[in-house]
Amino acid sequence: MSIIYLQKYNDDLVSHCKCETAIAAYPPQMNCPWCGCGWLLTCIECRKPFTFAVAVELNTTWEDLAKKDIEQRNHCVASDEDISNWVESMKEILADIELGKFYVCLDGYIIPTDAKQVDIEGWMSEHKFDFVPQVKALQDRSVIDNYLSNSEYWYKNEIEESE
Repeated sequence: MSIIYLQKYNDDLVSHCKCETAIAAYPPQMNCPWCGCGWLLTCIECRKPFTFAVAVELNTTWEDLAKKDIEQRNHCVASDEDISNWVESMKEILADIELGKFYVCLDGYIIPTDAKQVDIEGWMSEHKFDFVPQVKALQDRSVIDNYLSNSEYWYKNEIEESE
């Protein structure tokens, strides 16, 4: 059995993971996405971040990957319910990835690096760019300070919770 999934592509921009085969974990976003948890991917093994991923074919099942991710993150045995929820969510998050294409993560979305614009309502904030922030940051590091790592940007664009 095989699945199409995300693996670290390179060490450009931000990459603290040095694993030979760095498979992406479930997006680790907390309530401080500007720290990196809202715009970086995390390795399932070492739990360290990286920016750019490529869609690859993995010889595993969704359930085995979920179990590994949950148990690595929480240091406990994954329940069937946790595995099922992880699989359902990750299949939704990764529904549009294509083998061999390159991606970044932003606020719960997986975005192709060749996208002409980003217009999403993320897990915390609304984002409207005529560029992919991580890609533009390769040439203009101010994108990190002005948007990705800027708490004021995230709060200014925060999505109001409906009751």
